[in-house]
Amino acid sequence: MKIHLAAACAAITLGLAGAAFADGRVTATLESPAAPAKLIAAHAVFNCAGTSCISGPAPDTAGTLDGCRELAHKVGRLTAYGEFKPLDEKALAKCNTAAVSAPVGVAAQASATVH
Repeated sequence: MKIHLAAACAAITLGLAGAAFADGRVTATLESPAAPAKLIAAHAVFNCAGTSCISGPAPDTAGTLDGCRELAHKVGRLTAYGEFKPLDEKALAKCNTAAVSAPVGVAAQASATVH
């Protein structure tokens, strides 16, 4: 009985630790420079300036193709995107299909997105 309880406690502890370490930072490189701004995309807050956007702690889903599409839709075409491993060229091409052709300035979008 004690072994089962210890095993259950260990499993719960490891599960909680895994969830805590699952959040990372997502980085994106923009095709065109942007004014400094803060915006929300893919359930993460991104700080964008020049040709880079870097998120604060973000869920694992933010580093996916869907997360890339959401950010590209707000800031325009991206040349790189990823959390621990950047998206490959094929995935990045799919991501950029969501990019607006003439993005509104990131600063204008950010003021409407983050309060």
